[in-house]
Amino acid sequence: MIVEVVALDRSVWTGTARQVRVRTTEGDIGILPGHEAVAGILKPGGFAVDPVDGARIEGTIDAGFVFMDNNRVTIVADNVELTGSAAA
Repeated sequence: MIVEVVALDRSVWTGTARQVRVRTTEGDIGILPGHEAVAGILKPGGFAVDPVDGARIEGTIDAGFVFMDNNRVTIVADNVELTGSAAA
């Protein structure tokens, strides 16, 4: 599935992934390829993307939204910071 992580002022990461994990106001969710359409309000905290190739992308976000439809996940947040090796 295609994943795009976007802050208000820039694109943070785009690529293909096997899984995405985010924390919504309704609880933590994992999104896999073929997942049904979903939209959620994100809680401040961490997120993780497991790319098809390469190491896990992890980061923190503040307020935002997640959308999944047609094998495309978009994470939109006011601020996004990559952590760990993803920040390098």
